[in-house]
Amino acid sequence: MTLSEAKRILSEAASFSPTIVAEAKEVVANFTKKRGSSVMKEEKTKMAYGGMAGGKRHMYVAGGSVKMNPGLLALKKSGPKGMQAFNKITKGGN
Repeated sequence: MTLSEAKRILSEAASFSPTIVAEAKEVVANFTKKRGSSVMKEEKTKMAYGGMAGGKRHMYVAGGSVKMNPGLLALKKSGPKGMQAFNKITKGGN
């Protein structure tokens, strides 16, 4: 039995007989004695780059993306007063 088969059996232990599960545990135990205890550890989910909005970088675990509020973009395009209001909102100016 290979290590990957043993991992699969241990993750679905309820559907296998107790002797097969015991054998899988033995395979993993022997492997961890030889190679170290990091064999059964799973990788953490990495943060993914989500984009830039408001001059800030956004990171997400499950992917995704960020975009500027469409209402604020319309305000920005509406004219000089709209541009002033947009800058006040996004940059926190007075």
